[in-house]
Amino acid sequence: MKHEKEKSEIHKKNFKDELIESSDIRVSFKDSKNLTEFKDKINSVLKTHFDEKTFEKEQKDAKKAKSRFDKKQKKGKKIIGLFSDFSLRLNIDMPAREINKMVVYLSIFLTILISLVVMGFVIANDRTIDILLTFWIFIWTLGLGLIYLLLSLLIFIYLDMRMYAYVKQIEENLPDFLQLASANISAGMTVDRALWYAVRPKFGILAKEMETVAKSTIAGEDLEKALSKLTLRYESRILRETINLIIEGIQSGGEIADLLNKLSTNIKETQLMRKEISASVTTYAIFIGVATVGAAPILFALSTQLLIIIQQIFGSINIDTSTGPSGLFSLNFSGESIKLSDFRRFAILVLCISSFFSAAIISTIQKGTIKDGVKTIPIFMIISIVLYYLASNMFQTLMGGMFGN
Repeated sequence: MKHEKEKSEIHKKNFKDELIESSDIRVSFKDSKNLTEFKDKINSVLKTHFDEKTFEKEQKDAKKAKSRFDKKQKKGKKIIGLFSDFSLRLNIDMPAREINKMVVYLSIFLTILISLVVMGFVIANDRTIDILLTFWIFIWTLGLGLIYLLLSLLIFIYLDMRMYAYVKQIEENLPDFLQLASANISAGMTVDRALWYAVRPKFGILAKEMETVAKSTIAGEDLEKALSKLTLRYESRILRETINLIIEGIQSGGEIADLLNKLSTNIKETQLMRKEISASVTTYAIFIGVATVGAAPILFALSTQLLIIIQQIFGSINIDTSTGPSGLFSLNFSGESIKLSDFRRFAILVLCISSFFSAAIISTIQKGTIKDGVKTIPIFMIISIVLYYLASNMFQTLMGGMFGN
């Protein structure tokens, strides 16, 4: 606050000097009889513009404006802010608020469908209106919020996977693009023209981004700033470090052609090393996949059949409790301790969970990220569940005849 007041005093003095030296002010005060009256009028102008209360009020208004700006920044990190971030990075034509509105409408539509299903269930089972109202209140409060969050999460996952696919495509095409740009610079082109003429349709997203960079430079923007904006759009370490090295090379005035050629070679070597690492851990991936997709469903199917046999054995035992001692040493044999339907639900749930984590682990081991394993997760789940039912039918056919099934 003290620093702000000092700044105000300096600004006040400068304003006063300019006011006295201004020809317009001299004309406005030409009717003044003496210098004292002239100074009094100048001081009144200064008091009007630099009153302490006015200064404090301006400071408070500035703080309030800053707090409102900070709140808006925090709000930008919410769901609409995330939609806006993805729409800008992926060049989606639909605004973030339109995407959010679409999610809200879809959530309301699904909530209406669930409400109608619940109403039909209540009417079919001759339930009271109180139960129906209770379900509706729950659905339209907590249920609607959960549906909205679930749909938003699915959209975020889809957009994130789309962004990851773009990043992967850029990293694959970046070495070839750098080699072409290096050849253009060696032929005598400037850096911006070399990047422009190195664009090929086969480069996909990278070609569009480099076209955007070239258009920005043609419009008058610095090449360094245009390239820096490209690194902010995609979360790629290879792209970010490559662009930073190019910018440093341009600023230092080094041989950009040799730099681009070496960057292309290093990226290719890094990609080749990743493939070699992925191949070296293939044995571990096969072991995890076979244990999850192959062995686990068969063992659960065998356990299901054994449970059926045990229930039949204990169900056929009849113990006469009227004779013999009763009390502490009495035994109770029951074949319904575990329901078969509950065990099958448990088996399917465990298989789904194990399939999810096995696909994630395999993807992390081979590719270094779980995002590459998203496509294999449903495949693992479907294969394990289908194999469980096939093995259950097979064991029932082989072992069911032994106990009269």
